[in-house]
Amino acid sequence: MVIFSQKADDNIATVVKAVDQVQKNHEKLGTVLVGVSGVEAADLEKLQETHKLTTPLTIAVNKDGPKNYKLNKDAAVTILVYQKGGAIFRNFAFSDTKSAAAKAKDIATATEDALK
Repeated sequence: MVIFSQKADDNIATVVKAVDQVQKNHEKLGTVLVGVSGVEAADLEKLQETHKLTTPLTIAVNKDGPKNYKLNKDAAVTILVYQKGGAIFRNFAFSDTKSAAAKAKDIATATEDALK
């Protein structure tokens, strides 16, 4: 699973924590949060210090994320859930992190479903 986020705030932490719970029961689940569009390393360090997340946090090399992913710049949060073998099982896009946080349970459920 890859979570691309244009913000590093408490709402995105809610999403990551929901996925961290799935990760506890599925050791082979690979998840990363990638900061894009101005998220700095210091923002992610603060997020990690505050919330003690399990999921690795990193910054995109290309400010707007990998070009071949064609991320929607209007989506503050884009989440790609992969199934075994690498195909995309489900994707989510949210205009703000609050909307993403409101769907954290659905994101976690989709992640579990992809592992079946």
